[in-house]
Amino acid sequence: MNNIPTITEQDIRNIIDPASFQRGQTHYNSDAIFNSRQQGMALKARCQGSRSQAYRVEVAFNNAGIVSNQCSCPLGGHCKHVAALLLTWIHDPEKFLEQPEVDQLLEQSTKAELISLIKKMLRREPELESLLQTVNKQQAAANPEIYRRQVNNAFQHGGYEWGDTYEVGDELSSVKETADEFVQEGDYASAVTVYESIINGIIENFYSYEDEEGELGGVINDCVEELDTCLSHVQNDKALREHIMQVLFTAFNFDVKAGGIGIGEEAPDILLKHASPDERRMIAGWVREEIARPDKSGWGTRFRDQWYGGFLLDLEADDLDDEAYLRVCRETGRIGDAVERLLTLGRLEEAIRDAEREGDYDLMSIAGIFVQHGHHTEAEKMIRQRSKTSSDTRLLDWLKKHYLARNDKVAGLQPPVLAYYQEIRLLAKMLDRWEDLRPKIMAYLKKTQNTYLMIQVALDEGDIMEALVLLRTSQARGYTAAYGSGYFYG
Repeated sequence: MNNIPTITEQDIRNIIDPASFQRGQTHYNSDAIFNSRQQGMALKARCQGSRSQAYRVEVAFNNAGIVSNQCSCPLGGHCKHVAALLLTWIHDPEKFLEQPEVDQLLEQSTKAELISLIKKMLRREPELESLLQTVNKQQAAANPEIYRRQVNNAFQHGGYEWGDTYEVGDELSSVKETADEFVQEGDYASAVTVYESIINGIIENFYSYEDEEGELGGVINDCVEELDTCLSHVQNDKALREHIMQVLFTAFNFDVKAGGIGIGEEAPDILLKHASPDERRMIAGWVREEIARPDKSGWGTRFRDQWYGGFLLDLEADDLDDEAYLRVCRETGRIGDAVERLLTLGRLEEAIRDAEREGDYDLMSIAGIFVQHGHHTEAEKMIRQRSKTSSDTRLLDWLKKHYLARNDKVAGLQPPVLAYYQEIRLLAKMLDRWEDLRPKIMAYLKKTQNTYLMIQVALDEGDIMEALVLLRTSQARGYTAAYGSGYFYG
């Protein structure tokens, strides 16, 4: 037998947080660890936790110490159950039965013994029978129905309570291991069949779970990564390449419809990396079909189309002339990209017209593109004009930051709201400009009839009589809170 190095309780604390270590001590003291055994450089056991079914716990070692740990509990490892196992090993090593490693036991068994063992296992766990179909190497290609059923079984047996995603993810990872083996054997068609079954199964069941830790999404991403490998090795099989690309696009498409949650997010880059010009045109057709479909995602057509539009621009980068590029941008709401191209082409007025049609938030982002191209005046004008009709105070904040970034402190001292007025006053006094600037600010407020803000200023500066005069005037005109109310939230 291999010798596991000596460990201490401090070694356990190094991988387990204090609370879990303390609970692990409770489990150890209550003899929650059972069926404990040492197999080579690994410790394995069952631990009776809060559920009726005990958890499977395993810790692996090398000559230096602990290298990994895992548990079938929702945490997956680094938990109280792992702590209990290791405490049992430190204090009661005699409870561990020494056994040969699994590979060694199987290699030493005869065919008849293995068949008998498998039958016993199937009587105990009948659902394992489906695995027999996955080791039949005589069939031409993997049967998709077999793996579809395995994926469905993973969801049906995993349950739908909090934490069940760990068990489901573990089962799906086991199915994925079969696909990985196909990849190692060079059977890429069978591998793709399995990866597709897993991805489709997760998509079908995704919203039945709270995948907060990304267990299900992580399995999809692992499949996408392996599909990258498959695509790199399949060069001359046109049908198989198209199949792989369809599966990758399915993963990407789900992520877009889910609102961009990081599932299959590498798929577009993989497709761009491997696709030939003809294949890019084929994928672009898929994208256009999705754009044409009514949006049922709940995240909004604009968000969805912008994602598709960005991918479409990358796919057709070598085929689109300037006008076609601009048309795609406008059809998919990627106005920032359109403005970037227009300014590069020197079509300033057209860029301004496109930008001015955008909402406040997008306008601020697009104004930054104008600034990058040296069109400071146009950017400032667009933001300033919008700020006169919008209640979004970020527009005025954009102007202030822009002026200060240009070291134009005087231009930056323009009156947005009371808080900004106070900041303006402070900066102007530091520059010894307040006596000159204040009359201009008040004249501007009076000209724009921003009475509400003028009342705030008067109150802030302690001029109660002026505030009352302004209040009476505004009441007489019928717009007491009509001006500036959208800029002030307390």
